[in-house]
Amino acid sequence: MKYYFAPMEGITLYPLRNIHHEIFGDGIDKYYTPFLSAHHNLRFKKREKRDVMPEFIDGFENYGDVIIPQIMANRVDTFVWATREMWGLGYNEVNYNLGCPAATVTNRHKGSGLLQDTEYLDEMLDGIFNELGNFVSVDNADSTGCSDQHRISLKTRLGFYDESEAEELMKVYAKYPISELTIHARVREDFYQGKPRIDAFKRAVEIYRNAGGKADVCYNGDINSVEDAKNIDSSEVSAIMMGRGLLYNPALARQLKGGKALEADELRQYLKRLYEEYALYIPEERNVIFKMLEHWAFLHVHFEDSEKCLKAIRKARSKGEYTAAVNNMFASCEFV
Repeated sequence: MKYYFAPMEGITLYPLRNIHHEIFGDGIDKYYTPFLSAHHNLRFKKREKRDVMPEFIDGFENYGDVIIPQIMANRVDTFVWATREMWGLGYNEVNYNLGCPAATVTNRHKGSGLLQDTEYLDEMLDGIFNELGNFVSVDNADSTGCSDQHRISLKTRLGFYDESEAEELMKVYAKYPISELTIHARVREDFYQGKPRIDAFKRAVEIYRNAGGKADVCYNGDINSVEDAKNIDSSEVSAIMMGRGLLYNPALARQLKGGKALEADELRQYLKRLYEEYALYIPEERNVIFKMLEHWAFLHVHFEDSEKCLKAIRKARSKGEYTAAVNNMFASCEFV
């Protein structure tokens, strides 16, 4: 089983990817970037482009296969342009975002908004693979039709309104030589709430296979512990994608591969290195602390009776105050 770090807007930027890989990277097979918007003007936003530039990638021996840029697009020409841009930077795979549930995205007929119109989605994929087929379909291709050099994967949901929509979606996906199909076991209307629809996920995989789909399948949805992962049948999937689970426990993928559990000293080092990298990325000290608070919203679960110490971390407005509060957390609260 392979384990992936899911794309999370504003969180899984290169400082986090670099530091997580430095300390816990032996458990992660792929890191996905937050989505890059493929605009009609054929330009990325400065912050988006910066996040995927090779000069900001540190410690990855083969970043082109380990870091996967995710692309948001609702037109063939913009997706094709963005894909060629990424391949030109040395990335071997791009991931098509068909899962983002945010209204600002879906209202533009992007992300999971495309799941409402399977006919248009089919036309999109047909156009994409017609344009890029010479790159992703070659004589030495694997069983999916994709070469080792250039791959297009998809991340989707089970539908927009209802899980029954998955049947038609899976039949569309099965028509194309995608390298991997990641299915978030929810529909768009679920957003990230409620329990994942495991049974519907299993039916979707079966439909995809029966329709001739050959791509590897990756499961996504609320894998926050080793026990959660045990509920996923390895005969149905070859990979598991985790987001919030790795924010709660940065060592989760390592544990799932049989390694040791998260230790206090390495978590302390992880937080220290994150602060250092964010300080290079974010100009104002106070905003660096706000960025660290995004992590503490998850990581405080490792400390017993931590309410008072966590409050002090949240109130910090300088590096000195923040460091003192964090030191007190580790000194005063039992790590579990």
